[in-house]
Amino acid sequence: MNIPRYCTWVGLAFILAALMTSLVRAQDEFPVSSPASDEPGRPAIAGIVRTAAQTPTASTTTSDQDLIEQARRQIAIEPRVGVVPGLSRPLALREAILMALRANPDVEIQRIAVQQAAFDVNRTKGFYDVVLTNQFAYSALRNPAVNPFAGADENGAVEIRAAQNTFAFTKPLMTGGRVGAEFTVARQDTTNIFAGVNPLFSSQLTFTFTQPLFRNFRTDESRRQIELAKKRLTLSDSQFRQRVIDIVAQVQSAYWDLVFARREVEIRAEAVALARIQLEQNRRFVEAGTAAPVEIVSVEAQLEQRQEEFLLALENLTRVENALKSLILDQRQAPLWQEAIVPTEQVNLEPVNISLDEAVRAALARRPEMEQFDIQKTANEIDIRFFRDQLRPQLDFVGSYSLQGLAGTPLPITTNPFAGGFNTAVLERLNLLSAQAGLGPVVIPPPTNQTPGVFIGGFGRNLSNLFTKNFYGVRVGVNLSFTLNNRTTQGALGRALAQDRLIAAQRQRFETQVETEVRNALQSVQTALRRVQAARASRVAAEAQYASEMRRYQVGESTNFLVLDRQNALSAARGREVRALTDYNKAVVALQRAMSTTLDANSLTVKPADGSRPADVHPDVEPTP
Repeated sequence: MNIPRYCTWVGLAFILAALMTSLVRAQDEFPVSSPASDEPGRPAIAGIVRTAAQTPTASTTTSDQDLIEQARRQIAIEPRVGVVPGLSRPLALREAILMALRANPDVEIQRIAVQQAAFDVNRTKGFYDVVLTNQFAYSALRNPAVNPFAGADENGAVEIRAAQNTFAFTKPLMTGGRVGAEFTVARQDTTNIFAGVNPLFSSQLTFTFTQPLFRNFRTDESRRQIELAKKRLTLSDSQFRQRVIDIVAQVQSAYWDLVFARREVEIRAEAVALARIQLEQNRRFVEAGTAAPVEIVSVEAQLEQRQEEFLLALENLTRVENALKSLILDQRQAPLWQEAIVPTEQVNLEPVNISLDEAVRAALARRPEMEQFDIQKTANEIDIRFFRDQLRPQLDFVGSYSLQGLAGTPLPITTNPFAGGFNTAVLERLNLLSAQAGLGPVVIPPPTNQTPGVFIGGFGRNLSNLFTKNFYGVRVGVNLSFTLNNRTTQGALGRALAQDRLIAAQRQRFETQVETEVRNALQSVQTALRRVQAARASRVAAEAQYASEMRRYQVGESTNFLVLDRQNALSAARGREVRALTDYNKAVVALQRAMSTTLDANSLTVKPADGSRPADVHPDVEPTP
C-alpha cells in the first residue's frame, strides 16, 4: 500500500468537507435564490427543494402568538378525566398557599395536635387545684346492755342516733407541700340515763400542713409533669411550624410543576399546529405538482408523533394538576376538582445572593428541627433533675392545729339515779338517829346538774365554744423515710443521662445533614441558573435556526425534513427553557426550605397556641382579591 498517496487522498477529502460545510453555513447566514430547474414543474433538487415562486406566501404563515392562543384553546377543550371542558380557574401562587393552609388535612391535623398539647398543659396544672369534699353520715344504734351502769332502759337497751357532716378543703402547694382544713359538726341523741346532756352537739375545726424538706422540695412529680407538658406544647408548636413550611414548599413546587406542565402542553400543541400547517402546505404543493406525495406521508408521520407527545404532556398536566389540588383542597366534592387550574404566575429569574456560610448559619439558627432538639434536651434535663431529687431521703415537716366545740341540753335530775338525792325514808331514819344522839337534823342540799354552764345550749353554743379557742390542740413533727439502694430511681436516672448523650449525638448528625442540604440546595440554585442561561441561549439559537430554515424553505433552498427537524429542535429548546426556569424556582424553594426562610419569603407568620386557641398561620399581607 502506498501510504503517501493514501494520506494525500485523505487530506483532499477533509479539505472538500470543510469547503462544503463553509458553503452550507454561508447559505444559512445569507440565503439566496437558486435558479429554477430547466425542467418545468420540477424543483432544483427533485422532489425536495422548491423555487421561490412555488413557496407559500406570507398570508399562509401563522405567528407564534396565534399558535399559542390556538394551543391554549385546544387545552381548554381537550377532554380530561374529571375536568369539565372550557371550565377553568385562574390561580395565583399566594392564593394556592393560603388555600392549602386553610384546607390541607395535614395542617389541620398538626393544628389539632398543638391544641391537644395546650390542653395537656392545663390538665397538668390541675394538680394544684383546690379539692373540696363533703361527707354526711347518719347512724341509728340499739345496743343491748346487761351492765347496770350502761344506762339501759327498762328493756335493757341503749339507743344512740347520730348525724355527722364533715367539710374538707385541700390545696397542694407549688413547693411540694400541702395545706388542708377540715370542719366537722355532729349531733347525738341517746337513751342512756347516765348521759350528762342529751342531745349532744359537737364540732371540730382542724388545719393541717405538710412540707417536704429534702426530697420533693425543689421538684416533684407534679411540677415535673407541668414542665414536661409545657415543653411538649413548645415542641408541638415547632412541629406545626415545620409542617407548615413543608406544606408551603410542596405547594410551591407543585405550582411550578403545573406551570411547566401547562407550558409543555402548549409547546406540544404548537408543534402539532405547525405540523398541520406544514401538512396543508405540502398538500398544496403536491396538488400543484411541485412536490412528491411522499412529502405528505413524512409530515403525517411527524404529526402523529407530535400528537402522541401532546397527549402524554396532557396526561402529565392532569397528574400534576391533581397533585396541586390534593394539597389545597380538603373535600373530594370541591368544585375546583372539575375546573382546570390556570397559573397566573410566570416563571421568572430572581437571582439569589447569599454565601454558603451565611446560608448554613441561617439554617442552623432557624430550622425547626434544631429548636426541637433544644426542647428535647431541656425536657430530658427536667427528668434528670427529678430523678436525682428522688435519690434523696424523704424528710417532711408536718403540723396541725385544731379547735373543738361542745354543747347540749342537760338531762333532768330525776333520770339519773346518781343525781336524784337521798331516798325520803333513808333521810327520815338518819334524822331520827341524829336526834337520839343529840344532834341536829341532816340538811341535804337540793340536787343540781353538774354540767358546766358553758356547755349548756344548742348548736349555736357549740359553735361559740369552737371559736372561743378555749379548747384546742397543736401537733408538730417530722417524718423521715428512705429507700435502700433505690435501684428503680437509679435506673431511671441512668437512662435519662444516656438519653442526654443520644440527643447530643442526634443533633450533631442533623447539623451535618443541614450542612449537606444547604450545600446541595445552593448548588442546585447555581446549576439551575446556569441551565436557564444555557437553555435561553439554546432557545434563541433554535429560533434563529428555525427562522433561517424557513427562509431557505420559502426560497426553495431547504427541505421539508429539515424544516420539521428545526421545528422539533425549537419545541425541545422551548421546553428545556421552561423546565430550566421552573427548576430554578423549585431550587429556590428548596433552598428556602433548607434555610427555613419559607414563611418569611411568603409573608406568613405562625402564631403559637395558648390555652384559649390553637396554633395558626396568618398572612402578613392578605392576597389581593
